[in-house]
Amino acid sequence: MEKDLGKLEEWSKIWQLKFNVDKCKIMHLGRKNPRAEYKISDTVLTSVSEERDLGVIISDDLKVGRQCHRAEGNASRMLGCIGRGINSRKREVLVPLYRALVRPHLEYCVQYWRPYLQKDIETLERVQRRATKLVHGLQDKTYQERLKDLNMYSLEARRDRGDMIETFKYIKGIITVKEERIFKRRKTATRGHSFKLEGQRFKSNIRKNYFTERVVDAWNSLPAEVVAANTVKEFKHAWDRHKAILHIR
Repeated sequence: MEKDLGKLEEWSKIWQLKFNVDKCKIMHLGRKNPRAEYKISDTVLTSVSEERDLGVIISDDLKVGRQCHRAEGNASRMLGCIGRGINSRKREVLVPLYRALVRPHLEYCVQYWRPYLQKDIETLERVQRRATKLVHGLQDKTYQERLKDLNMYSLEARRDRGDMIETFKYIKGIITVKEERIFKRRKTATRGHSFKLEGQRFKSNIRKNYFTERVVDAWNSLPAEVVAANTVKEFKHAWDRHKAILHIR
């Protein structure tokens, strides 16, 4: 790392593009990290425990609690503005506003920081619970009944759906990447569809919640008629039908 920083410094001198060292930070990952000091231009870089990049909070323990609370706060404030500023409580008014102005805060880059602890899942879900209660005539119904009445998924179900859609894009080559750079395909014949993935072994318990690992079992369990879709639109409809059948059962 120190050699790489030295090369960067040499590059900046050659091209006369100086780094603002005060804005350069270092984040140490892992409990056994020796937490060495690193320098640029003889200035020791400040060590931080978390940093925000493109609106996503990254912490040194790789947990997503802070990001969940930030997303919940932004969404709650927007929902409060809608509740105070809009007199109508008709679903034709509130649902489109929620989908356009509130839910994007809860789903921005969520494939990267998807919550896996129940407390974080509930932190996000309670915003949608409040939003559905605003609709006239649904206050006395349960959350699941309100979702069914409004033809909506829970946020957790939407994250499941989003994971499967992104996996489908990789598997079918819609997103072009080098073979097995993202997913490893099973070589041996197995029951079910022919696009099954193979999970990897890892020491870190948090690794199983990474996108490339958490989708393996869910993708492998999909029926062949869902995976056989040719386009993203077809896959979405097939997944929705599959989800509806499971819900009825």
